[in-house]
Amino acid sequence: MARTIGEAKALKMLDIPDFRHLTKEKAVQLVSMLDRVDPEVAKAVLEQYPKFAEVVLSTARDWKEDVGKALEENGKVTKETIAAVSAAMASLSDLVGREDTTPEERSEMADRMIGLAKLLNEIDKRNKDFILKVLGIGSVTLLGLVAVAATALGVNVKALESAADGVEDVI
Repeated sequence: MARTIGEAKALKMLDIPDFRHLTKEKAVQLVSMLDRVDPEVAKAVLEQYPKFAEVVLSTARDWKEDVGKALEENGKVTKETIAAVSAAMASLSDLVGREDTTPEERSEMADRMIGLAKLLNEIDKRNKDFILKVLGIGSVTLLGLVAVAATALGVNVKALESAADGVEDVI
């Protein structure tokens, strides 16, 4: 891809007067377009905004916190749902054990209990899928940003490995 974005165009795209006005959000936006930015512009960013790497690492930390909160909330909802289904199964089990329950009612309740067991299995599967999806999207996004930034800035492999170690510490 041709590097077609110069400093003026980058500043305009970010809607900032100069690179000292980069916020976390603007820094992430800049990193996502670095593969199209002129290398001199990337150098200008580093000269005018020396804490750029700190912003990227801070963004990674924020992402980690957001993912943690999402996973925690998902866990709470899942536990509440499982508790409700388990309570329903316990009630049905009590009804099945009563002497005044007819064989037809027992059969119907058994079918409902099987349906609830299938529901629990589906809840577990969806929960695991959610966790894998969140972690997968976040990891790919974070690694992509690091790779794009490294490529655009001409970072050598040793420097990239050092940066990756720092990101792993965050994650």
